[in-house]
Amino acid sequence: MANILEIIKLSKSFGENLVLQNVNLKLQKGEICTLIGGNGTGKTTLFNLITGFVRPEQGAINYNGKVLNKINPVRINQLGVTRTFQDLRLITNLTVKENILLSFKNNQGEKLVNSLLPQSVLKEHYQKFSTKADEILHKIHLAGVVDSLAGEISYGQQKLLTLGCCIANNAELLLLDEPVAGIDKDNYQRILSVIKQLKRDGKTILQIEHNSEYNQTLSDKIWFFNKHRVTEFDDYKDFLANKTVQEAYLN
Repeated sequence: MANILEIIKLSKSFGENLVLQNVNLKLQKGEICTLIGGNGTGKTTLFNLITGFVRPEQGAINYNGKVLNKINPVRINQLGVTRTFQDLRLITNLTVKENILLSFKNNQGEKLVNSLLPQSVLKEHYQKFSTKADEILHKIHLAGVVDSLAGEISYGQQKLLTLGCCIANNAELLLLDEPVAGIDKDNYQRILSVIKQLKRDGKTILQIEHNSEYNQTLSDKIWFFNKHRVTEFDDYKDFLANKTVQEAYLN
């Protein structure tokens, strides 16, 4: 299977603080890869490098054959890469459904030029995306709160909503920042089922997560961040058995 993401000799520092050094990694289409490591080891920095929020000092990031190093975050998203954040970044004063509608790449309904279109065309356009949004909300178990403000639903539901926005964005590569951290048991199971379905749909996922039960269930490979380097493990069992991991992370 072809690589969807290839990281070549990547290095990044912030001032005198070296974060990543000469990192080489590959991710195949359809894989779920979990990033594990202590605070400050470079996991979020790698997310920021892939999505264009920061630039590397050295090396390259190739996504589907395109070098992302000098491309801005909006263009990277248009190419098929989306992400979530620890602080979720939902529009809390809009409804759950409105957050989904705003995540569609091809939803031009908010553009000024469309005010010149016939009302019948605008209505048909809106109905198309409204139907898609309802389908997504059903998939992510939020059909019962479509008209609630995003800021008023539970934290677990907000995390489901961020996944729904990623689905609406229709990206090939999803970067998920701690998808199950801090949530209740019911929403944990819902998020688990949503991400399993994303894998069945052929999506590729990079995720930062510390929940060992979740990581064991939903990891095709592990990237372990330690001392500016990243080591790849074929599965969670091999990761746990590694002596360096045990000394640096598990103790």
